[in-house]
Amino acid sequence: MTRRGLETLLAVTLIGPAWAFQADGAAQTHWEAYRDWDRTPSEDQRLDDPVLVGAIDLHAHHDPDAYPRQWDAFQVANLAAERGLRAILLKNHWTETAGLSHLVDAYGTDGVEVFGSIALNAPVGGMNAQAVRYMVDVTGDRGRVVWMPTHDSEHEVRFNGDDRPFVAVSRDGVLLPERREVIGLIARHDLTLATGHVTPDEVFMNMEQMRRAADMGAYLEFVSGFTRLPETIEEHVEAIREIGPEHAIISSDRGQGRGPEGDAGPMPTHLDGLTGAAEVLRTNGFSESELDMMFKENPARLLGLPIQ
Repeated sequence: MTRRGLETLLAVTLIGPAWAFQADGAAQTHWEAYRDWDRTPSEDQRLDDPVLVGAIDLHAHHDPDAYPRQWDAFQVANLAAERGLRAILLKNHWTETAGLSHLVDAYGTDGVEVFGSIALNAPVGGMNAQAVRYMVDVTGDRGRVVWMPTHDSEHEVRFNGDDRPFVAVSRDGVLLPERREVIGLIARHDLTLATGHVTPDEVFMNMEQMRRAADMGAYLEFVSGFTRLPETIEEHVEAIREIGPEHAIISSDRGQGRGPEGDAGPMPTHLDGLTGAAEVLRTNGFSESELDMMFKENPARLLGLPIQ
């Protein structure tokens, strides 16, 4: 089964509080406030779950980056291979990862495929069609996902009260003309469009809107961080039940470093995060076949991989 042109992955995540940073004027980049975070890797708890065998993580953060990450891309691939994952997709907010994915796939641990993506933030020129064309043509053909703006989205910059450039997607509910060129390229090259951190109106965020998106064929991504608080568990479980597991994807969104003093500490590793999500969903009544849909089959469709 191949990918359909312009499959859509809606990221169902909440934007957290901004870390205030100002010295000799406003920060010009999102990552300045994070540069001094602790890079010490979290301890891999070796948590395991049968659903990980053959699973695909579509949201794996990694080093090298402009601010601390816990693991480099080769280490993330090693962790995934050890637990039996089928594939991972590397995500960096500031640069394409197709080239790095080719290197990790070629010279890293056998047994796990590695794919890349691009997030259309300011460092790649924002909603820049040339950046997408480059990712498509990078050696190895590993580029699969195009994220709309994330940390440089107009929504996030304004929400955080930052005084720095942002990347706009629409005006008055209408896509800006150059955005249509990017979407056309995604369709032409059979890539996956991911919504990034744009506004709720631009991506469907309440339950009714999520149902409409699912009815149009979109997949909604639920990242493993929802397992940290009882209220977010309840909210996400309800949303998955409402749209149906056939339209849901579970990914890790892990790799963050330790925050400033007083922060809760390092996030779980990518694999520990996925394991925790599987345990929560199983406890809340989701069957093994439904878990397979969310962890294996739906991500495979977005990467153009055959269903196993």
